[in-house]
Amino acid sequence: MSKKRFTILNSGTLLKVLALAVALLGVYASPYGPGGGGAQADPNNAKAGSLLMGTVIRVADGDTLTVRDVDGRSQKIRMHAVDAPELQQAHGEQAQQWLSAQVLNKPVKIVINNTDRYKRVVGKVVLPGEPCGQALCPGDVDINLLGIEQGHLWWYRNYANTQSRVDRQAYEAAENLAREQKLGLWGKPKPQAPWEWRSQQRLNQ
Repeated sequence: MSKKRFTILNSGTLLKVLALAVALLGVYASPYGPGGGGAQADPNNAKAGSLLMGTVIRVADGDTLTVRDVDGRSQKIRMHAVDAPELQQAHGEQAQQWLSAQVLNKPVKIVINNTDRYKRVVGKVVLPGEPCGQALCPGDVDINLLGIEQGHLWWYRNYANTQSRVDRQAYEAAENLAREQKLGLWGKPKPQAPWEWRSQQRLNQ
């Protein structure tokens, strides 16, 4: 009698173990790997390099937006390694309008770098191109880089060491070219870096 109960219990445990193994296999077989594809990043436990997918539902300014992920959660995103003029600064509203035109109500991928002290996901905002079955595809557009290229965003050099070498070189080259061509904010006389403007505002309070 007791032996029969023991066998049934082991069978049940075995089925649970097999179910868990199948579930784990499904996650790791995804082209996005753990945390990608349908699995969404937890903003309190965001891992560098993981992917968040969703639709942009709000653009607060030129470098901050809100995404509704595939699970229906709203997550605030701070664009990585770039800084937009504040709304009170010259070109601040233009930067917000430009970002809205690029991504508002559109699907995006967020390549996560970290979570900041305000619990915002910090990452690269990517506008998807043609699907290729991978996390990132050749036709994808790096909106962070595009904003620098078109003169709406500064390259935030304080965070250069958190970028890949390829991104660091691309962002620097894009800003240098935008400066030379006086695009966007660079068309204004002596544009003030937003981090300097914020520091000045704190001193004046």
